[in-house]
Amino acid sequence: MINQTCSLILKDLYSYDIQSAYGSIMSSHNYDFKDTDLENKEDRSIFIGKQQIGNENLSSFLMESVDNLVRFYLKENHILESEIIVTQRDGFIIKKMLENNDEFIEMKFRGFIDFLIIAPDRQKYLYSSDGNITVKGVSDRYDDIDKIYQRFSNLCFYNKSILFDQMEQIKQVIINSQDKKMFMIPKDSTFLVFTYKGITEIKDQDLISIDSIYKLKYFNHFFKDFLTSVFLECC
Repeated sequence: MINQTCSLILKDLYSYDIQSAYGSIMSSHNYDFKDTDLENKEDRSIFIGKQQIGNENLSSFLMESVDNLVRFYLKENHILESEIIVTQRDGFIIKKMLENNDEFIEMKFRGFIDFLIIAPDRQKYLYSSDGNITVKGVSDRYDDIDKIYQRFSNLCFYNKSILFDQMEQIKQVIINSQDKKMFMIPKDSTFLVFTYKGITEIKDQDLISIDSIYKLKYFNHFFKDFLTSVFLECC
């Protein structure tokens, strides 16, 4: 859940979550993991997933426990509603550091967030931490489009002229690209492509020409909302 009243651009935030939340909760109740290697994320996830099949009580218990822990740490640390920017299933992004984060099960500090941009509809957001961009809530994201998101890490909020030029560059990189690979949205063994006739599914990028790709659609879907927020807050 994203804060519905805060600014669309925020700086100097703190990210926390419960490391391997379900596994930590089950371990705290001495759950028998048999010979599962709990340090192996994939093995641990597979085991926990199998344990929940046909076991609604376990699933409900785990979800309620995580929710209660998240609310407990926010209340224990006297975090105001206005200081909660994002709440996730097993953590949150807030305006100040927790003083107590290790009661029962640790609410682990994940990192300092340099800035966070919320889309105008407050359904998605991205943030920069240690120069890396993380994006949440955007459908159909893939590696090649994520490379362009990384350009947001260099946004200069302190100089409007430079900032607006950087925003335009993000748009032009997409509009002027001749690299078909950048527009191939992976789907199992095929690709989805935005064309002027709609969404097309192909198996080989050679089956489509670069001129038939609706590049502006990619810009609008993946980037326009975030850049709109920057414009609204900085103009």
